[in-house]
Amino acid sequence: MIPWVIIAFSILASVPATAQDRPIPRMQERFNVGGYIEVGRTTPHTFYPHTAPLPLPKATVTEANQDAANAAKRYMSRADFATGLIMMDHGKIVFEAYKGKGTRTSEFFSMSIAKSLTSLAVGKALCNGVLKSLEVPAAELVPETKINTLGRSTVRQLLMMSSGVWLTSFAGQPKFTGGLGHRPRTGKVYGGPSWPMRLGQMTVADYLWGFGWERAENKNHAEPGQVFVYKAADTLTLSKIIEKTTGMSLAAYFDQHVWRFVRAEKAAHWEADKDGSTIASSGFQATLRDWGRIAMWVLEQVKKPGCFGDYLRQATTTQIENARLGSGAGRTFDGYGYQWWTDNQYAPGFWGKGYAGQDMAINPKTNKILLKFSYRSTRGIYKVFRDWNRPRSENQ
Repeated sequence: MIPWVIIAFSILASVPATAQDRPIPRMQERFNVGGYIEVGRTTPHTFYPHTAPLPLPKATVTEANQDAANAAKRYMSRADFATGLIMMDHGKIVFEAYKGKGTRTSEFFSMSIAKSLTSLAVGKALCNGVLKSLEVPAAELVPETKINTLGRSTVRQLLMMSSGVWLTSFAGQPKFTGGLGHRPRTGKVYGGPSWPMRLGQMTVADYLWGFGWERAENKNHAEPGQVFVYKAADTLTLSKIIEKTTGMSLAAYFDQHVWRFVRAEKAAHWEADKDGSTIASSGFQATLRDWGRIAMWVLEQVKKPGCFGDYLRQATTTQIENARLGSGAGRTFDGYGYQWWTDNQYAPGFWGKGYAGQDMAINPKTNKILLKFSYRSTRGIYKVFRDWNRPRSENQ
C-alpha cells in the first residue's frame, strides 16, 4: 500500500503552483466588525443617521421565506467565521443573525463591496452633470495619471476594470518591489497599500502615480479596454476623478447624493488617506441593517427610468467578460459591470463582493436581497440565495 503521505504529496503536486501558493483570504475578526478605524491614524469620513430612518419590518411568514430562513440558520451554524447575515424580501426582513463579535450595532467593514458603492457615486456625478461623459480619458480630469495607462483609460474603462495598468498577483494588487510602508512594531514592510494608507505612510496619489507606481511590477500589461483584470487602482482613480470634478472627496459626494436618501439608522464611516482622499477600493463600514437599506435603495433605483436608472442597469449587467487573469478574483462570475459582479454561475442577481467573505446580493427579478459578512469565507451562501430565489415548484 502506498503511504498516505505519498498520496497527499502526489495530489498536491498535481495542483497548479499558483493555486498552491495563493493565500487563503482572511482578516482579523475585530477588523471585520469595524476595528480598522480604531487603529488607523487618518480621519475617516463620518456619515450621520437620518432623522427619520427607513423602517425595516419583519416579512410575512411564508413557506418560501421560512425555508430560506431555515437554510440561512443552518449556514450560520456552520460558518465559523461569519459575523452577520441579513436577508430581505421586498424591503422586509426574512432573516437576521449575528455571530462572534458581530452585533446589531457593529459597523461591518466592506472590503471591496466599497467598489460597488464607488460606482453609485460615479453614476450620480454623471447624471448630475459634473462628469460630462463616461468616455472622457482620466488624464483630462486628473493630469497626474498621464504617467501610465490609467490616464489613457476612459471613465467607462476604469469602471470596467480594464485600464491595463498592471497585472495583479493577489487580492487586486500587483507585487511591489521592496513592499510599501512598514509595520510600526516590527519594521517589516507591507505587501499592499491598505495599511500604509490607513497609517498615513502613503496616499492614494502615491499609489497611483508616485512611489507605489514606481515599485509595482508587471506594469502597463495591456491597452485600456482590452481585458478585465480586477484591481484597486482603477477604483482609486475613480475616487480621484470624483474629487477633481466635484471639489469634494468621493465619500463626501456619496454622502450628499446617496447616503442621505438611504435613510440610515446609525452612523457609518469610510476610510481616507492623510490627504483626505477616500480609499474607494475598500474602507466603508455600516451596520448590517444600514447595509440592507443601501441595497434596498439600489434595488429601487435600478428599476427607475431616467439617467441614473439607465446607468445602474448598465452598471449591474455584464459590460466585459471576466478573463480571470492576475489574482483571479471573482472566479464564479463570468462577467463584470461597472464595479459590480455579474453572471454568477451559481446564483442569480448582481453582486458586490469583498475579500474574505463579504457578499451583497441583489436580485431585481424577485426583489430579494442578501448581505453577509465574515472574516474568512465559508462556502454555501450562493446556494442559500439561489434556492430562495427559485420558483417554489423547482424547490419541491
